[in-house]
Amino acid sequence: MFESFYGLSKTPFSRDIPTDQLYPSIMLEETLGRLEYAAERQLFVVVTGDCGTGKTTTIRRFSEMLDQARFTVLYLSDSKLTPRHFYKGLLEQLGCESKFYRGDAKRQLHREIELMRGIHRLQPVVVVDEAHLLDREMLEEVRFLLNFKMDAQSPMALILVGQSELWDRLQLQVYAAIRQRIDLQCKLPHYDRAQVGEYT
Repeated sequence: MFESFYGLSKTPFSRDIPTDQLYPSIMLEETLGRLEYAAERQLFVVVTGDCGTGKTTTIRRFSEMLDQARFTVLYLSDSKLTPRHFYKGLLEQLGCESKFYRGDAKRQLHREIELMRGIHRLQPVVVVDEAHLLDREMLEEVRFLLNFKMDAQSPMALILVGQSELWDRLQLQVYAAIRQRIDLQCKLPHYDRAQVGEYT
């Protein structure tokens, strides 16, 4: 109704907006650049921001701009993600039936990734959304997941996406070993007045 009144061709601010029509803010472009850099070099990234800053939308844009011939994006979003469900979810996206025990599933995932990289020349990019909800056990598993071939290489690009409290939690001493492995950190702010003016 209001679309026709204002002469709009579609509903503004909808969640399903095509990502190529997003407002190209400086922060969005910088974040996309960092994520692309991380994907190419298989780095560990933490993306944080308050509610409504566009974290998941940014990830959607990022996944759509990646070269599908070079990268495979695996996406998980679960409020009760456990290590077992983590491996199961990734393996299912790779078309595999997960082993029951966590250790077996982890080894299975590493084998699948080696095949993906060695035979198909594809680099995996794993995105865990709503990561501020991860418990300590799952965050610790991230550290062991990235320990590959005696810690000589990272098996994948791993991107944790969550609200600002995720970064606050990772500053605690108990998470020092995980924090040490973080290669890049991106914090998405709200738009300032100048950006709002440019957008309108």
